[in-house]
Amino acid sequence: MIHRSLLLLALLGASVLQAADAAMPGLKIGDQAAAFTLKNSAGADVALGDLLKKGPVALVFYRSADWCPFCKKQLQDLEKNRPAIEAAGVQLIGVSYDAPATSAAAATKLGLTFPLLSDTGSKVIDAYGIRNMEAKGKAEGVPHPVLFIVDRTGTIRAKLMRDGYRERPESAEIIAAVKNLN
Repeated sequence: MIHRSLLLLALLGASVLQAADAAMPGLKIGDQAAAFTLKNSAGADVALGDLLKKGPVALVFYRSADWCPFCKKQLQDLEKNRPAIEAAGVQLIGVSYDAPATSAAAATKLGLTFPLLSDTGSKVIDAYGIRNMEAKGKAEGVPHPVLFIVDRTGTIRAKLMRDGYRERPESAEIIAAVKNLN
């Protein structure tokens, strides 16, 4: 009887998760992640395919490490919890429309050690379907802040997002999502 209850709760949770994912912009859980090669803050090319050869990846799409205080706070929280996130079995990668020099300055200023990748033309942001079309001026081209967990096969296994740009998934949620992959 206990096992049936747990199975029912698991199934209910999965359907609630799928319904929530369907309402969110962008690629969905179970979709193939869009392949890309982007510049890191040192100007070197980083390909998603190469990262996936090393293991699952947490792709953290954020607005800007230059002018967005909510992004800065998120990135610092991720850095603080990076050892636990990596110990859970996932590589942490940041992606924004910031130029490599902007990402390098932000990484130094914020004390970040995980890679920040530059999607200066927002092509990857568009490929993931998460461009914030309401953003104008210097914010034009920014993504909705979304975190995708991509497994070794390139399949999106989890998607963490909040309504709006001020609240972000917490590190504990990322760790829990990665642990649920196993």
